[in-house]
Amino acid sequence: MSALLARLLMALATCWLGEARRDWAAAMRAEYGEAADAGEGLGFAAGCLSSAARAMVAAPEGRFAVATHVLAVGVLVPMAGLLLVSAALGFPYLAFEAVGAGALGSGWPHVAVHAGNRDGVPLLVLLTGTIGAGHVAVAWALLERDWERVARLARFGAAMLATMVAFSAILFLYDPCALPQLGIVGGELALLWLAVRWHDDLSVWSSA
Repeated sequence: MSALLARLLMALATCWLGEARRDWAAAMRAEYGEAADAGEGLGFAAGCLSSAARAMVAAPEGRFAVATHVLAVGVLVPMAGLLLVSAALGFPYLAFEAVGAGALGSGWPHVAVHAGNRDGVPLLVLLTGTIGAGHVAVAWALLERDWERVARLARFGAAMLATMVAFSAILFLYDPCALPQLGIVGGELALLWLAVRWHDDLSVWSSA
């Protein structure tokens, strides 16, 4: 088990070093074989990973890679899960208690929604689920650094969010139920814009 963990740490360290430091990565792999034969493979691999992490964050490109991974995995993916679970099981930020995917069926649970507003709730469920799926797509495009797709999906998500906010304002006139999500997704869009600007600045620096 420790040998497998050591190999995983070495693979991660090699990935973090990137193409610019492939000679260093090759030297680490060669030394790892000797350390593994001596029974010290795990400790050596952990040290290599620590060195690779320090080298990565020392360069602007490395800091950018860390930031985009944190944004994708630490912000967008958890928010996607929250939105998808909300669409399936109920809206924790809305005024009703048990509306979710059941609203798409023929039955209707006992909820605090006016009878005249019920026909609009299935659309809210679909919009919320679509926005959640869009978060996953944006995170994937961000990790692939496909900035054109990131911008396209972000615009689509903003349009879907604006539609959901408009419907929420109509269905729940005196209840600002969509404002928390509006603030969170607005913050995510701002972070995506900053990531794109940061990438553009890196391109300018590398070409100078």
